[in-house]
Amino acid sequence: MDKSDLRIEQLQQYLDKKKGVVESDIKEYNQQLGKNYLHFFDWHADDLYKACYMDKNYKAIQEAIDAAETPKDIEGILKRYTLYIEDDLLNGPLVKKSTSPMSNMAHSLEIECKQKLLKDLRYLNRLLQSETVSERIRPQEAPRQEIVPVKEKKKTGPRLR
Repeated sequence: MDKSDLRIEQLQQYLDKKKGVVESDIKEYNQQLGKNYLHFFDWHADDLYKACYMDKNYKAIQEAIDAAETPKDIEGILKRYTLYIEDDLLNGPLVKKSTSPMSNMAHSLEIECKQKLLKDLRYLNRLLQSETVSERIRPQEAPRQEIVPVKEKKKTGPRLR
C-alpha cells in the first residue's frame, strides 16, 4: 500500500496519538497501583480497565490497517469495525446478568469504551474519505462561457400615469 498518501498518514498519526495517550495512562496507573492499592482501587481502577480495553482495540485496528493493501481495504475494515460496534451497542445487553458485581461493572465500562471507539472509528473514516486540496480543484479543461446579461423586454402597452 502507498504509505505516502496524506490521508493514510493522518490516520496513522491519529491512531499513534490515541495509543500513546492510552499507553501513558496505563503506565501512570500501574505506578499508582504499586504505591497504594486501596487508594488506587477506590479512585482509578475503572480508568485502568478502560485504558487497557482501549489499548487492546487500538492495537487490533492498527494491525488490521497495516495488513491492508489499498485505501479501499482500510475503508472496508473501518466500516466492518464500525458496524460491529454499532450492532453490539444497539442490540447487545445493557446489563450483564452475572453473579459477580465486578463482571457487571466491567461490562458497563466496555459499553463506555465502545461508544468512544465508535466516535474514533467514525473520525478515522471521515479522515480517509476527505479530499485533498488538489482533488477538490476541478480541471480547467473546458473554457467558461461568458455570462451575457439578459436583455430587458420593451414594455408595449398603455402607460398609466
